[in-house]
Amino acid sequence: MMTVFAHDGEAQFEGVWTTITSAKCFDPVLLDIPKEATHWVRYTTGATAALMLNEVLTGGTSHSTCRLVGKATETGTAGTDDTGILLVNSISGAFEAETLTGGVSSGTVAIIQDFIPLITIVQPKAALITVKTASLQFTLSGLTPTVTTGTNHGHQMDPGQSYVIRGYHNIRKFKCINATNANGSIMEYSLLF
Repeated sequence: MMTVFAHDGEAQFEGVWTTITSAKCFDPVLLDIPKEATHWVRYTTGATAALMLNEVLTGGTSHSTCRLVGKATETGTAGTDDTGILLVNSISGAFEAETLTGGVSSGTVAIIQDFIPLITIVQPKAALITVKTASLQFTLSGLTPTVTTGTNHGHQMDPGQSYVIRGYHNIRKFKCINATNANGSIMEYSLLF
């Protein structure tokens, strides 16, 4: 008997999408990582103003600094209530669970840990998606998925189900939407490089 192990890469980014009331896809900054990026971290509670690329971010507790080179907003509106992923470089010291403030924009975001070193800046090989709450519809071809009561385009995934998307172009063309309008669908993902 032969056992085959499918190696899909190393996990680099993890996130969660909520309020998927219109078709959503992966942010291009996560698929084509800026060459100058060296670290990343998830953020929440974006407020005051949208952070600006190339501005220096300062930790409110650690007083450490870094330069923002990429930002993927996953939910909300940048600068008011957003969550997502920050890509940075030029880290001056360790960060902790704290609020970061932009030196130019005065925007703020909260992080729960220090920045994580990037393992690579190549494009992702695979993506693991899991439906945590309420069904969603997804497509891999670039076709916009629709709710089941509409034109019903896409594959349906129900809570607790997971799916592995293989190949950069399939990940780039992936789109999803809640299966029923405003059903509160939540999708978690890991991008593997």
